[in-house]
Amino acid sequence: MQRSSWALASLNRRAQEDEIMDDLSQPEEEFAQAYRELTMVNRWLGGIRAIQRFLPAIPNPLILDVAAGACDVSEALAGRISCRMVVLDRNAKGLKLSKRSLPVVADALELPFPDRTFDVVMASLFFHHLSNEDCARVLAHMWRIAKRVVLVNDLHRHRLAHLGIRALTSLFSRSAMVRHDGPASVRRAFRPKELEEIAWKAGVPGRVYRSFPYRLVLVAEK
Repeated sequence: MQRSSWALASLNRRAQEDEIMDDLSQPEEEFAQAYRELTMVNRWLGGIRAIQRFLPAIPNPLILDVAAGACDVSEALAGRISCRMVVLDRNAKGLKLSKRSLPVVADALELPFPDRTFDVVMASLFFHHLSNEDCARVLAHMWRIAKRVVLVNDLHRHRLAHLGIRALTSLFSRSAMVRHDGPASVRRAFRPKELEEIAWKAGVPGRVYRSFPYRLVLVAEK
């Protein structure tokens, strides 16, 4: 009953509900199925394109993917461009899927790197898991360790995006995690002005762009 009521709830503000994926005690096979499906979501619903279009035109950049999850975005980018990729996540399960990237197990809230270490510091579908305060904290760390650009790719909290992901997960997903977390992620996601306010709180000069179909990309350049 609670999930049905969420379907009718207003999307005017970010939801505060929990996502199953944030519970690292979930069975490994459930994470594996969810990672497989999220790889397809990023491939077909603009998650990779949203990042690639804003990468700087420099040779062989050193890129950090913060909270990389299944590493599918970083692995796809590493297959498309010449780059050196580091993937970071506190959940080692997803990092095992990295083939072209150097994995680091660590907490995004305390990025363990010196200032200006990476040409690009990016995050995909991570910020909606955090409170606004923690978003600003992570963004400030990302800005500190970046030489050139910070990219935050996340979902646009929109009625059509919510209806669409509910329909897609209901019809095609075999993962209870994805069926719950997909719509929940949209409810926890952002409007453009909200991401801009987070950047302002972090002291980061970011600009928010829309990316088809329902992605937002915060771009901050040095």
